[in-house]
Amino acid sequence: MAVRVTEKSRMLIELPMMMFLRLADGDGKMTAREMECFDKLLKSRDWCRSSLFRRSLATTEAEKAEVWERYTAGEFGTAIDQVAASLDTVLGSTAPEERPDLERDLLQLCRRVRKAARWGVGPFWGDDEGKTTFEVLTELIKRPSARSAQTEAKAPVEAKVPTSNVGALLAGHVSAEMFWRRGKLPLRCIQVIDETHDVKTFRFVAEPPKLFRYYPGQFMTLEVPIEGNIVRRSYTISATPSRPHVISITAKRVERGQVSNWLHDNLSAGDPLFADGPHGTFTCIPDEAGPYLFISAGSGITPVMSMSRWLYDTMPEADIQFLHFARSPEDLIFADELREMERHLPSFRCQFVCSQAAETSGWPGPVGRISPELLTKLVPDLKKRSVYLCGPVPFMDAARGMLEQIGFDMTRFHQEIFGGVPRRDPGAAEAQASKAAKVMFSASNIEVDCKGSDYILDLALTEGLPVAYSCRAGQCGTCKVTLLEGKVEHDCANGLTPNDEKDGHILACQARPIGHVVVDV
Repeated sequence: MAVRVTEKSRMLIELPMMMFLRLADGDGKMTAREMECFDKLLKSRDWCRSSLFRRSLATTEAEKAEVWERYTAGEFGTAIDQVAASLDTVLGSTAPEERPDLERDLLQLCRRVRKAARWGVGPFWGDDEGKTTFEVLTELIKRPSARSAQTEAKAPVEAKVPTSNVGALLAGHVSAEMFWRRGKLPLRCIQVIDETHDVKTFRFVAEPPKLFRYYPGQFMTLEVPIEGNIVRRSYTISATPSRPHVISITAKRVERGQVSNWLHDNLSAGDPLFADGPHGTFTCIPDEAGPYLFISAGSGITPVMSMSRWLYDTMPEADIQFLHFARSPEDLIFADELREMERHLPSFRCQFVCSQAAETSGWPGPVGRISPELLTKLVPDLKKRSVYLCGPVPFMDAARGMLEQIGFDMTRFHQEIFGGVPRRDPGAAEAQASKAAKVMFSASNIEVDCKGSDYILDLALTEGLPVAYSCRAGQCGTCKVTLLEGKVEHDCANGLTPNDEKDGHILACQARPIGHVVVDV
């Protein structure tokens, strides 16, 4: 079996072409003179300090014709978010001792392109957009180092906070470049809102500006710098795509919550982050006819809040029952906004249930926990509705069982599953438990004897290997790695796109080895 080029190697090979096209071909019409200049840049590799980059430029030169064909066919994108994602993947996976030289070479490439343009090779440099592109690329190349330094001393916002003219999105013609497409995207926090004593909403804009396009109820994966490492966690998007200029997540401080607590303690307006997404299939979009019953508990309110905001903006006649459970009145999230929506929409009703409420609190609503009797009392016509459920795992398990108990048509039941609920098939794994397997982690030169029921992510973590992961449910795609040899079996592969599968990527959290496999970890 032919060995596949790893994701990092492929991105490093394509980065020079991608950056040059982004800078010199903003109008989509590359000239012969511009390509001639690029050929000279590829051949004169003596300016490279990084041996890794020098080797990749040689491969870029060899594959230039193929990449050019993909570009002219519209199959090779150069949007700034795609460039940013490639830079982040390459620099983020480069050894710390090698990263300075690689960053220096990438900056040199940008400067040489700029110099060539000033000599008249391309018309873009006199254009403000071209200058802005150069500045953005320079900032993106430097950003990984800045993120690492941020863990040692948090830079004050005044030091250098990039500004975005989000209003520029209102001018000009609508184009695909204006929208967030699936993948990594640089974000900048613009506001932090205290929802309750332990819940905050973090609002972001894209950097540079983009319009956010996703389904209400989907989630994205944030990359945050903690103790010198990039840690990834998935959070539901609490905003609505009907208000596309800003995106938000709502996170609760929890005991031993590494990322959520870091966000609460460190993230403030002006700070940059990377996000990957959107991901997930939990959404009301295919079921726009309704009527709806949204059931949530705690911070599980975020996906159904996104759906409610969407329906409020786009379908004011929608029949919605919103039922939220919280520990106490002080723990209610979005209560004021939901009541405001209820006041404006005659077919929208929200109800809150608290498991604890002191007599002195003056709480006028129901007190107790979810039960079949409470469900049918608060929503008498629930059997006619489509149910969307999200909350802590025990809550969701209990609610699902109660709906089945009262005879609800489960074909109209929808449940969020990414939030830490492993979407694995115990039966399928058990059937492979007696079969011997072997996993070779090629980049680490570690080979592990295992069973066909073992998951590659679990094996890697046991060996102490730095595999990124988040949802562990096959949804977010964070644990995507390259399968170099052999075959695996997935319990769930929703986080893979057709292109991922074509390129040999697998989801480490859901993949089990069949015999001997080699993985680029």
